[in-house]
Amino acid sequence: MRSFGNRISRGAWLLMVALAAVLSGCAASSLNNMWREPTYDAPDMKNVLVVALRPDPVRRRLWEDAFVRALKSRGTNATPSYSMWANAAPDTQQVIEAIRANGYDGVVVNSRLADGVETSWVPGYSRREAVTRQNPWTGAYYTAWHDVEVPARTETQTVANFQTDVWSTGPGGRMVWSGSDRTTNNVDADFINNRVLKVWVPEIAKSGIFPPAPKK
Repeated sequence: MRSFGNRISRGAWLLMVALAAVLSGCAASSLNNMWREPTYDAPDMKNVLVVALRPDPVRRRLWEDAFVRALKSRGTNATPSYSMWANAAPDTQQVIEAIRANGYDGVVVNSRLADGVETSWVPGYSRREAVTRQNPWTGAYYTAWHDVEVPARTETQTVANFQTDVWSTGPGGRMVWSGSDRTTNNVDADFINNRVLKVWVPEIAKSGIFPPAPKK
């Protein structure tokens, strides 16, 4: 596929989509595996397209809206992809055409990776329990205390994994930032909004790709 001057190249976009397709299977949160293109020195991105790779249209909108709100709070114009492609995330050619038409200087892509499992060890312990009994001779009730041993055990819980990539549409069209996130929390609308606003976008902004938060 051809590239188009200073806009994102097809090869770069296809690489991102292929990677997301391979990785997607469909505790507290922690942002990890962060990477920034060391030679990237362009000005802060001011006009960004946001794409959430989700088959569920509601989940797609929740993630895209969260990034749009967080970016706009920092002075970056951001457009959710569902506002142009309501039924499904755009393909490569559609993104290229949108970049040409709207002059996007960046594309933010969020994807759900395969879920993991977290195992934790819970040590055993003893506790005192009260037992009410009846005297068979007098009929009176009384309370007796005894120790109960709770054995050690392992507990497992599902870990949800996410990845966010930021692509520059400048010369060569390349990925300039990438990071992954893991959480055992319930991934509802509140979690998505708070995580994007307070963690994802501020962390990307630290690398000089998005503008800093405005001073109050």
